[in-house]
Amino acid sequence: MRFPFAAFPFFIYALWLLAVPMEGPLLSNWGIAGGSRWFLLTHVATLVIIGRWVTPIRLRLFARAGAAATALLTLGLPLAGEYSILYMVILGISAAPLTIKTCCDLHASSHPTRTAAWCLVAANLMLAVIQTTLTWPLWTMLLPFLPLLTMPIVAAIEKDDDARPPLKWSYLIFVFIFQIVSGLMYAFLYPAYADHAFVPGLELPFYMLAVLASVAIYRHDRDLLLVGGLTLAMAAFALLQVGGKLPINLSMFFMQAAAGCIDLFLLALLLTSARTVKTFAYGLAVLCGGIVAGQFISLALGDASSTVGMAGSLVLNIAALTLFLRHHWQQRSDLPRALPGGPPPLPATVQCLLSEREINVLTIILSGKNYREAAKELAISESSIKTYMKRICDKCNVSNRQELLKCLAKS
Repeated sequence: MRFPFAAFPFFIYALWLLAVPMEGPLLSNWGIAGGSRWFLLTHVATLVIIGRWVTPIRLRLFARAGAAATALLTLGLPLAGEYSILYMVILGISAAPLTIKTCCDLHASSHPTRTAAWCLVAANLMLAVIQTTLTWPLWTMLLPFLPLLTMPIVAAIEKDDDARPPLKWSYLIFVFIFQIVSGLMYAFLYPAYADHAFVPGLELPFYMLAVLASVAIYRHDRDLLLVGGLTLAMAAFALLQVGGKLPINLSMFFMQAAAGCIDLFLLALLLTSARTVKTFAYGLAVLCGGIVAGQFISLALGDASSTVGMAGSLVLNIAALTLFLRHHWQQRSDLPRALPGGPPPLPATVQCLLSEREINVLTIILSGKNYREAAKELAISESSIKTYMKRICDKCNVSNRQELLKCLAKS
């Protein structure tokens, strides 16, 4: 599949993250163990600061400066010696604008979520190549310059665009807790897998397949994707407790699939939410914050982290299942699927608030069709129908479809 140019900066940046600061093979090759947690610590803090105070125009300037600084710092890492931790701390600051900028670039593609999925797959394939050819001096010279390739602005946010629905913080809480639990999990799983792996690197295809499958699942029902990822993580925990070569390998495969589901879930959530600096900054800070919190908690708990992680995973799955059931119960318990007597002409006061597309969507819903049927009639995705309905509810100053139907029935 040929990538559009919009995908290139995100692909390059994802490859750099995997190969260098996120405990990548080059970081290990340079003797910098545990550097990722110091990178993530300042990375999260900087993302929050950017989300709170940085405007879209300033983000462009910071991204270019950050790309240059990140390249220079990466180039100096092999020679850092006792200052390597300091380098990782500063690297977490300089790379933060790039994290937001490369995600923004995905919006220039025709299918941002699908493009993000293929970028993650391509980056992991390249990581496998790097791991098998790590002795080549080419990588030490080439990879530090990857951040410079992210400098061109593909889809800059000239101003905040809140036409899409706002970011749902309830979902971010699930992602944050998952990352903490997975951090506790990996503290025990990685050493065990290193000793018992059937074939080193065999776990990567499970991550990539999960990412690609998640695109279709998210379009159908994002709650189902969230619950699926968390259930896979719970299964991985259970297999790890069994022990033995086969269960340990299966545990790693399940955990990689779970990580693929959650990573794509978060990217899709951000790409379908209001396109603002704050959306990307806070959303990505939650992801990175969960990872680093899991790493530090694992260090603090030592041998007890396995038990705590198991309990946390169980609680998270119960909560996710509750979210999923509540979501579908609310959909089924909405007031009448249509207004009595068929859809009347929309009041002029409502029509003046809505775009032509929103009027079409609302008219179809009022005729008695559900979201899936409306999506089929308009030849768009079901998630797009939900987005249109969310905008309509916001413009009509109601909180959900049930209140909207009540309001229109009275008019």
